Amino acid sequence: MISTIEPLSENAPLRTQIHRYIFLAGLIGVCVGMPLSNGINSIAQAVLAVNWVAEGNFISKYKSFIRNKPAMVLCSFYIMHLLGLLYTTNFSYGMEDINKKLPLLLFPLVFSTTGPLVEKEKRTVIIIFMLAVTCATFIGGYLLITHQLIDIHDISPFIAPVRLGMMMVLSIFLLGHYIVTNKFSAWSLISTIWGAWLLLFLLVMQSLTSVIMVVIICLALLLYAAVKAIRNKKMRLGLFIIGVFILGLSGSTGYVVYSYHQYFPKPDVVDMSKLDKHTANGNIYFDGNWGDNIENGHYIIQYISWEELKKEWNKRSKIPFDSADLKGNPLKYTLLRYMTSMDLRKDSSGIWALSAQDIHAVELGIPNYHFNSLTSMNYRLYEVFWEIKSYEQGGDINGHSITMRLEYWRIALILIGRHPVIGCGTGDVRKGFDDYYNATHSSLKPEWRLRSHDQYLEIAVGFGIIGLAWFIFSIFYPGIKTKKIYTYFYFIFWMIFMLSLFTEDTLETEAGSTFHAFFNSFFLFL
Repeated sequence: MISTIEPLSENAPLRTQIHRYIFLAGLIGVCVGMPLSNGINSIAQAVLAVNWVAEGNFISKYKSFIRNKPAMVLCSFYIMHLLGLLYTTNFSYGMEDINKKLPLLLFPLVFSTTGPLVEKEKRTVIIIFMLAVTCATFIGGYLLITHQLIDIHDISPFIAPVRLGMMMVLSIFLLGHYIVTNKFSAWSLISTIWGAWLLLFLLVMQSLTSVIMVVIICLALLLYAAVKAIRNKKMRLGLFIIGVFILGLSGSTGYVVYSYHQYFPKPDVVDMSKLDKHTANGNIYFDGNWGDNIENGHYIIQYISWEELKKEWNKRSKIPFDSADLKGNPLKYTLLRYMTSMDLRKDSSGIWALSAQDIHAVELGIPNYHFNSLTSMNYRLYEVFWEIKSYEQGGDINGHSITMRLEYWRIALILIGRHPVIGCGTGDVRKGFDDYYNATHSSLKPEWRLRSHDQYLEIAVGFGIIGLAWFIFSIFYPGIKTKKIYTYFYFIFWMIFMLSLFTEDTLETEAGSTFHAFFNSFFLFL
């Protein structure tokens, strides 16, 4: 038995009913606050905590909690952070981390000792959550169509795009479940349009992590359906689903491979002795050594006249040639890459061959004419390819999310090696990274000197191999013990969370820790 707490009866005393309404209001407040407002989120959590204390019945709650081993395991992960304060050298930062992760204690404790929701209440909470997430996308869409965005990542104005992306992925699969399990109706049509909008917005916001989540979860569901069909002796259906699975997997892989070869064709074969030495205006082309940097197969080194570029660019744009583009990168280098991608000479004639749209794209920091839109998902994929190539060639990694992550992971592994058993403590993770950056005179600029960006590594740095082992146990045990991991809703949430841990430090922000702790406890205990 997991809990002795029973659902609320219609004949319950008025005081009990009032507490129940406050509890539901707190749940709704958290659902609204997660994608839209950290302030609302914090207030709603405080309401849940105060209401839980005001309810009383502590003996009954205590008995229910100690019988609920999954809830105890979830809370123990937070307790581990408290124990980490005992050997940290940065107590104030540790306390800040403890406060940020308070949802990891609050939700398992409160939800496991509160009467479960009826289906109507669950649906209401979930629908309000999805409406709040959709509202965030509408606001982001408005900012986009009114040209108020410089960087596509600003399309999520309230929380980090990757956190909003996780919430959107959960919403998409919740809507998908409703569509598949109910007969066609007006609500089915609305749900289909709703889910399609969220999926489209994922592509518009270039949330590569979230798109990968959708693909992997879809493939996992197909594989599960195939196994289930074969077990039920529906061999033809099982084989058909396996065929769809293979088609989806090979199609996804093929698309990535095709995109790579499309964006990185074989370099031009150049006879240096036959290159023009002067521009049409008689100026000498730059003759320095820029290495083998290419764009769409064309060498950036070829046909550069700095004098003509600067003079003519300043005639066509209000952003000076020697300043930064709107993404903060040196504009002249963005311009070089963009013109090279079009196979234009980097001189006066090349500048005037650019359209007004091209000029605006360079100002926005877009380095290739294939992607002269902020909303191109292909552009995001190209960025990943380009960053990896640049990293291999020893290029600057500042501002490049993929290659900076490789650097963060490398440093995290070094820090783990220094304190492999119990880590450096709750408050010293940030200090450990800062000390390493300073000691090695890291090429990363101060604004990019971040932490692991991988929750597993983050936990291992702070709490060592022992802490990492307990963290992994706390992820798997509750769902397996309650058997909720075999249910659709919990499995989808669990997959989203698990996948996010590889490229994000999901629990290191208020939005991320709330998303995990709330829905983990919601699907397990309510």
